[in-house]
Amino acid sequence: MEFRELARINSSYAEARILQVAVTLGLFDQLDAAGRPTAAISVAAGTNARATELLLNALVAMRLIRKDGELYKESEVSRTYLTSTPPTSYAGFVRFDASLWALWGNLAETVRTGKPARDPDMFQSSTEDTTRFIDAMASMVQARGDARVLADTLALGGVRRLLDVGAGPGTYAIELCRRHPELRATLFDLPGTLAITRRYVDASDVADRIELVAGDYRRDPLPPGHDLVFLSNIIHGEDEDTNRALMRKIHGVLAPGGRLMIKDHVTDESGTSPAPAAIFSIAMLLFTRGRDYAYAEIRDWLVTAGFTRVEADVLPPGLVSTLVVAFQ
Repeated sequence: MEFRELARINSSYAEARILQVAVTLGLFDQLDAAGRPTAAISVAAGTNARATELLLNALVAMRLIRKDGELYKESEVSRTYLTSTPPTSYAGFVRFDASLWALWGNLAETVRTGKPARDPDMFQSSTEDTTRFIDAMASMVQARGDARVLADTLALGGVRRLLDVGAGPGTYAIELCRRHPELRATLFDLPGTLAITRRYVDASDVADRIELVAGDYRRDPLPPGHDLVFLSNIIHGEDEDTNRALMRKIHGVLAPGGRLMIKDHVTDESGTSPAPAAIFSIAMLLFTRGRDYAYAEIRDWLVTAGFTRVEADVLPPGLVSTLVVAFQ
C-alpha cells in the first residue's frame, strides 16, 4: 500500500461527514439544473451563508454537485440519489448513517470490552429510531436496485407461499409478488417495525397478497406452512447461538419440500474477504450481537438443523451479498 492510500483511509471520515451533513440539512433539495447562489440556498436551508458556501465548495470538489460561476447546480448523482423525492433516493440511508456518527466514536471502548456501543435492539427503542432505520433499509434497496436484481435472479417455480422473516420495509416480498402473480407473502417482524412496513405495503400494488404478522423470531413461533422462507440481512445482526436456533425453527415450520434462502454478506474462511464484509463486521460489533459469517459456518447451522442440501451463489454485480439456499 502506498502512503497516499493510507492517508486517504485516515481522512475518509471527512468526506462521509460532509455528505451526511449536506443531506441532513437538505442542501441537495435546494439545487436544480439552473443553479442557485449561496445566499438563496442558505436562506432556504436556514444556515450560515459563509459556512454553507464552504460546504457547497467541498461538495463540488467531491463531484456531488456542480458550480458555474457563483451558481451551484445539481448533478446527475445528486438528483438521482441525494434528493428526497425520487424512488432511487439514497438520502434515507445517509441520514441513518449520520445518526450513528457518535457511536463510531466509541469503537475503541467496544473493542476493549466486546460490548456494543448501544443496546442491540434493532433500533426499536423509539418510533423515531425505528422509522429512520426501516426507511434507511428501503432507501438502500431502492437506490441499489437489490429487489429488482434479486427478482431477476430467483427461480420460484412451485412457490406459492413466501415467509419473509425480519422483513423490514418488505421491499423484496413486494417485488417478488409483483413478478409472480400466484405468490402470497407473509412478512414477520417486530411490532414497531411492522407499523412502518404497513406504509410500504399499502403503497404497493400487491397489498392484497401480503399479510403482516408481528413477532420476535428469537422467542415467538414462526407462521407455518410456507414453501419458501426468506432471510435478508438477518444473520449478520445475530450471534452464533441465535442463528443456530433460528435455522432449527425455520426448518420446523417449512412445508414439505420447502426451502430457505439466506441473502447476506458472506466472508471467506479467513474472515478478511470480501473487504466490504470484513469492514461491515465492525459496524455489527458496534450496533448488534453479530458479524458477517463464512459459508462454512452458515452451512453447519443448516445441516445441523436438518436441511439435506445447501448451495451458495454470489449474486450479480450491484449486490454485495451471497445467496445461500437450503433444501429440506
